[in-house]
This record gives sequence, C-alpha cells and structure tokens, in this order.
Amino acid sequence: MKKSIIGLILSMLFILTLCFIVVACGEDGDPTLPSVPSTTGSSTTGSSTTPSTGSSTGGSNDDILDDDPGIVEMPVKPEDIKLIPVDYATMTYVGTSLKDFSKLFDELNKVGDPRSDIANGIFPGSPSTAVNLYDADGNGNITDEDRQHLYELTVDLGAMHYVDSVYVYFGLANQSITFETGEAFNYDNVVTYTSTIPGWAEIKLEKETRFINIKYPNGQSANELVVYGARTGRYDKVNTEKHDYKTMDYFLGINGNQSDKTTTLGCVNYFRDYVNWLWCFDINNYPASPGTTFVGTMAMRYDSRYTILKEMGVHAVPCYMFRPSDFKVSSALDYLKPETYIAYGEFMFQSALRFGYNPDATRSMVVVKGLQKIYNLDSIYWIEAGNEPNGEGNDGFSPYELAALTSVSYDGHCNTLTALTGSGLGVKNANAGVKMAMAGLAGVGVNYIKSMSFWMKYNRPDGELGLDAFNVHTYCKKLINYNGYQVYVGVCPEIGKITEYVEQLCDWRDKYYPDKEIWLTEFGWDTNTSYDTENACHPYGEYTARQIQAMWLIRAYFMFAAAGVDRCAMYQAPDGGPEETTVGKYNTSGVIASNGEYKDSYYYIYTVKNTMGDMHFAEVIDSGNENVWIYRFENDSGKSCYALWCPTMDSVKVNGYVLNIDGTQATLTEFANLEKNGISSALTVKNGTVTVNVSERPILVFSE
Repeated sequence: MKKSIIGLILSMLFILTLCFIVVACGEDGDPTLPSVPSTTGSSTTGSSTTPSTGSSTGGSNDDILDDDPGIVEMPVKPEDIKLIPVDYATMTYVGTSLKDFSKLFDELNKVGDPRSDIANGIFPGSPSTAVNLYDADGNGNITDEDRQHLYELTVDLGAMHYVDSVYVYFGLANQSITFETGEAFNYDNVVTYTSTIPGWAEIKLEKETRFINIKYPNGQSANELVVYGARTGRYDKVNTEKHDYKTMDYFLGINGNQSDKTTTLGCVNYFRDYVNWLWCFDINNYPASPGTTFVGTMAMRYDSRYTILKEMGVHAVPCYMFRPSDFKVSSALDYLKPETYIAYGEFMFQSALRFGYNPDATRSMVVVKGLQKIYNLDSIYWIEAGNEPNGEGNDGFSPYELAALTSVSYDGHCNTLTALTGSGLGVKNANAGVKMAMAGLAGVGVNYIKSMSFWMKYNRPDGELGLDAFNVHTYCKKLINYNGYQVYVGVCPEIGKITEYVEQLCDWRDKYYPDKEIWLTEFGWDTNTSYDTENACHPYGEYTARQIQAMWLIRAYFMFAAAGVDRCAMYQAPDGGPEETTVGKYNTSGVIASNGEYKDSYYYIYTVKNTMGDMHFAEVIDSGNENVWIYRFENDSGKSCYALWCPTMDSVKVNGYVLNIDGTQATLTEFANLEKNGISSALTVKNGTVTVNVSERPILVFSE
C-alpha cells in the first residue's frame, strides 16, 4: 500500500499566503531566549543593520515605492522591522494529514510580540495548545512509520520581503528546525537551529525572499513561529470582478454509476458517472501492450450510454477513479513525479479522443488494446480526474502528488512527457474542446487546492493551472447524545453552514483564477432513520424523512448556486439497499429507492430543472424576518424567480408574508411528490407585492 511508502518527504507541507506567519502548537517551558543561536548551513546569524539581499530580487524600485507606501526600500532600516499578524484563513498548507493544524498558529494574542517583550525585559507569553507532529495520520496512535516522516512547510509571503529573523518557541530541548529561503522549490540558503532549552529562540535569516521553507526533521517541531521583517515588493494582483453565475440547466446534477438506468436520470442536466479507470485499462500488461481497452460488455456500455444521455439533455461526466496502489513506485518520492502517472495520462487522452469530438482527430491517434478504433463519439464535454484521492491519513494523495497527476492528465505536464505505447498524453492533447475537472476532494479542501495551485505555478513549465474546474465534497451532520451515546445525525444546510468553506473557495477563485469553475460534486442526506446512519434525516413535526431530504436538498442547491458554485451534484441517484433496513452513511441518500420507487426529492429536483432551467442566481434579498430566506434568480429575458423558505428544522412557518416583486404578474409554484413541475397557481399582485405562506419546504414565486 501507499501507506507503507508515502510520506518519507513532504508528508506535511504548508503554503501560507500571508505577509508573515504565526505558527503555534505548544507545550509549556521556560521562555528564556538563548543569546546566540547556533546555526549550520550556507548562511549564519548576524547583527548587521544593512543586511544582504540574498539570491532573489525584490520590489525596491522607485516607481513601486511611489504608489505602494507599504513597500520598504532596500537596505531595510532597523525601525522598518516589524511583526505583522496574520489570520488563519489567509494560510494554506501542503501535504499534511494533520486533523487540526490550526493549533499550530492560533495563539498570537497570547504570545504577543516576543522580540519586543524580550528587548524590554518583559516575560513573553507561552503557547498552550499543541498538535503532536509525530502522529502523522492523526489517528492518535504514534507508530514507527509516523516517526519516519520529515515534516516540511512552505511559507508564501505573497510578495518579496526582507526577512530579518524568526522567533521560535520550543516546548522541549534538542528540537531541530531548518529554514530555507530563495526561489520556490529551488531554495539556496539554509539555516538550521537546534534548541538547547525550552522557550523562545531568535534565529537570524537576514534574506530578501518571498518564500520560507521550514523543515522539522524526524517529526520534531517548533511550537510557535513569529516572523519579523519588512515587505520590499508588490503583492500579486487580484481580479476584482465577480465570476458569472451558471444557469440551473448547467448547474443541476446527480451522482451515479454504470448500473443506473439512463431513463431514471432525467431529473437533472448533469450526471457524474463513477468509473474505475482500471475497468478500461489493462495495467498488468502495460506498457508491453496498450493499456486502454474499451472491449467487453461493461466498457462498451459507455459508448451508447453517454450518447443516450446526451440525447436526453443530460451531460455525462465520467469520473475516472484511481488509488495510490494503481501506480508503480519504488519510493515515496515517486508519487511527486509527473512521470509516475504516464499510464493514467494515456488513458485520459484515449477517453477524451473516444467520447469527445475533435475535427482534426485521426484513426492513427487511437492506441487501444483490441481492434475497435473508435473516436469522435461527441458524447461528452468534460472529464473528471479522480474521486476523493486525498483519502484518510497517509493512504491518500498529498496536494503536491495530486497536482503532479492532474498536470499529466491535463496535457502531459505541458507536453514534457512521452507516452510509453505511442498514445498521446492528457485530455487537452486529444481534444482541446473537452475540459477537465480535478478530482473531487473529500471535504472542502480550500487549503489543499491552494497548495495544488502553488505546485503547478512553480513546477509546470508554463506556470499555469492544469485543470478547468476545482472540485470538492461536503456533508451536513452534527453530534448529539442519544441514549448515552454520541451519534451523528443530519442537520439542515443552514444550521450546518454547508456553504461556509465553499464561499471561501469561491472568493479565492474569483481573485486568482476567475476563468476556472468550482464544482460541488457530493452532498446529501440519508432517509434511513436509524441512529446507526450518521447522516440521516430524522422525522420531525409534520415532515417525513423523505420530505426532509427533499427540502434540504433544494435549499442546499440554492445556497451553493448563490455561493458561486458552477456545477452541483447530490449523492446519489439510487439507494444502496432497502430504505428501512440499510444503515450506514450514504446508503440511502439516493433520490430513487432500491425498489425503483422515486422519492420526493426526485420530483423536487425535477421541478427545479423544468421551471428554472434558464435561470441563474441574481441576489439575496433581505426579508426583514430572520425566519425567511429569499434568493432571487433571473433569466436573460427579465423573468424572476423568488425562492423562499424558513432556514430551520423545527417546523417553523411564517404565514401571510408580503413579498416585493419586480413584475406585474406572479405565479406560485409549490414542490410536491409525484409532480415534475410542481403545483402552480396564480398570485394576486397588489402594489408590487404578493402574499405567500413560507415554511421549511421552499416555494417559488415567478414574476414578469
């Protein structure tokens, strides 16, 4: 398994987009500051007030200084050296499996300014929270494998800075830490320090750099880091325009697999199809013979399946799943190398060639096992490169590793690699018109995605992002006490704050990658009501579990659309077993029961598709009542749809609510079981308002 080999290097990497960093994990100790910290490497400590600039060039030009007063001109004066606090939300990490790394930098207010305190004879603060860096997979058990890990984090200051020093709090003696500065992934200055006693230590860097790479040998760690210096260059420019909202006929989706009947998928416009890539790739005989194979009943099924879905108006997106063990490696470092993923890159090329449409494609480009050289079926427009590869503990891909695989899948790592069987590499080289989404991450990995983008920026030859859509998953649940046991239950999307991290991701996308899409490709709730089912909809008031699932799904779809998500797929089409007896998370989260019966949610989603297909999110409207949420959608012809609901899960109702609308005619559409278009009725418009009854089941008010 990968667990036995992954993580010798880069099992914990953080990239922190910030002016400076505070990192805290902590044990109490004597905060005595060693007077002269010992260092080894290519740079030593010093006390010069006119420091050297290092190998990187910075922004100390007069024209920069004129319009950016925050920039300090080199050489930096002693009075320019300051501590600049940073918020946790501005930071990113790379390659860690720690569960709560926020504890590494959560105590700035407590520790204060150790440099100033010590200079003024004040006893500096000590951190109290801690993360055990030896426990690499976060499972609470410290193993020999955990101890082998070399922990490493990269600080991206966002602009060139003169970094004077780092104050480090050590909870123990004989703890080592190494700082590297210079160009990303090509650091040329090294300072190593080993603590002699617990407490604060000053480590001089005295370099102009944008990046600080920090290593903790053998799992040792500093408990808190405080960086001092001054900015000498510009921050990266950010986009200020909002990403366009997608229409619901593009946005609305569902998950499933090759066993789902195409006739049951008409309630959405987008079908995410789970496909194990080894179903269609013979890895055992590769590269002696081409790996890609679409022969056999199961593989050939996709040819007709995707064509039928396209004719139904449902866009199929194959999600080609993989595992670390699918790839041949001799050491953990191989997972960081793009060439490790050549086989997968070949398969992605052949899949895009087969199911997409490229007018310049020729039969000679088809390199598959068997005689059927089929291409240009013109049945798909997107491909997804994996599902939840980040996994759990050390068995999942780190951000750098997934970035390497994604880069090969996209375009053969900027066409720098060669296929082993005569095939091309990557989706874009087969068909520039087919787009590729990254693998859907388990959880909304904002920092994970930032870290992937960091690797691509400094490792891809073109410095560009080798993907067309970011992709994440999220679910809504909470712990409760049930008969003396702590159990999980499903909660409504508003109480569960289902869009909290998605909004952060969308904001970051808007600023730095406005041309990329964001997909939310798994969310949902189970309708089995056992307390052994941790994401269950438990009936309350007048609502059944199926009704609750349907209401929460629609509310979540609307919330994700408002957050800026471009495509959204609930999990999943069919249940995994009988609703009454199948326990466990996500086994009964489908919109179709195992006996083929359509649940309420199937019809609710169908109603959104049929009545709001050409509409996109427009605005959140202040209702003047905390128990009423209002989202307005609109189409290009000026028609509006107001979605109203109570954001609660305890049978709240607001009757007689007066809604301001922007038209002279209005129609009320109510969601209902067995109704693919809902139940519609005319509303009386009086002085630009209509009166409606609002409950936890959303309603739609159309006006024009």
